Amino acid sequence: MRSARELTDRELRDVSGGMKADTGVRNPDVVDARGGSMVIYGVRLTYDQNGHCSSIAPVKT
Repeated sequence: MRSARELTDRELRDVSGGMKADTGVRNPDVVDARGGSMVIYGVRLTYDQNGHCSSIAPVKT
């Protein structure tokens, strides 16, 4: 059985090498962490860090 434990500072440094970004790649299941999303009447609205709507999609049930 596996158990959870807190990583040491060294372990955190070893695994936190950064993020890979591929420009031009869009994944509709990922919301930009600087913005947010909300669901109104079965439609998901996502917005960017400036509050501008960046996508509108039906909510999948």
